[in-house]
Amino acid sequence: MMNGMPAFYSPAMRQGIILAGSSERTKMSSEIQRKGSPARARKLKSGARRAALLRAAKELSVEEGVAAPSLDAIIQRAGGSRRSIYTEFGGKAGLIDALIEEVSAEILAPFAVAGKTGDLRASLIHFARNLISVLISARGVTLARIVLMDALSSHARAAAFFARGPGKGAILLAKILEEARARGEIDIPDCERAANCLIGIVRGNLFMERVLQLSAPPDAEEIEAHIQIAVDIFLNGVIVRTPKRKAARRPEAENTTREHGKSA
Repeated sequence: MMNGMPAFYSPAMRQGIILAGSSERTKMSSEIQRKGSPARARKLKSGARRAALLRAAKELSVEEGVAAPSLDAIIQRAGGSRRSIYTEFGGKAGLIDALIEEVSAEILAPFAVAGKTGDLRASLIHFARNLISVLISARGVTLARIVLMDALSSHARAAAFFARGPGKGAILLAKILEEARARGEIDIPDCERAANCLIGIVRGNLFMERVLQLSAPPDAEEIEAHIQIAVDIFLNGVIVRTPKRKAARRPEAENTTREHGKSA
């Protein structure tokens, strides 16, 4: 045997076999580069399947107005099987976790820019507009229903949602207030507590009415009026402030002064 080939092969035959093998390996390498390795192909397919299942879950939640649609409904829309859900998410609980995380990231995107304008009222209006738009949107309402229905069964999941959503929003608003305090525009001892108060005023009953399906979504004019009054109440309050008047002089004091002048 020579180079793994029978000795009776001529040099030309050996060279041809070597060249053919090299060409085949090159072809196989090119094919792998073009299509990717089998492992990579499976990974890409898995990613697409996961995205399809999440998309179906979000769409059904909004369309049906339910916190967590049935697995059968999700599979019917996205394709696949129950095994796909258990492979990608570990089960329905994992799917809900992923759904909360994805929707939270989507609806919190507007808060990435806090709207710092140097004008405190304009910054608060910007923040409030983003907040109420998120809360009463179809995605925001769906997420709230999911979390509220799931909170009792998963405290950790509810805590994670709060940290990613309401908690993060309050931190961003507190920073706006802290900067205004540093400029001497407001006098607030606890900016975090004040931020939570403003969020509560802005949220009002609009949010809960939407979650409970008690009212139709408010129009743009109604939302703007709600935002304006919420911010103005936060900044200025509702008590009428009148200029302080000088205290009237008592008659006794006037008489004493008059008599003192006569004696002088």
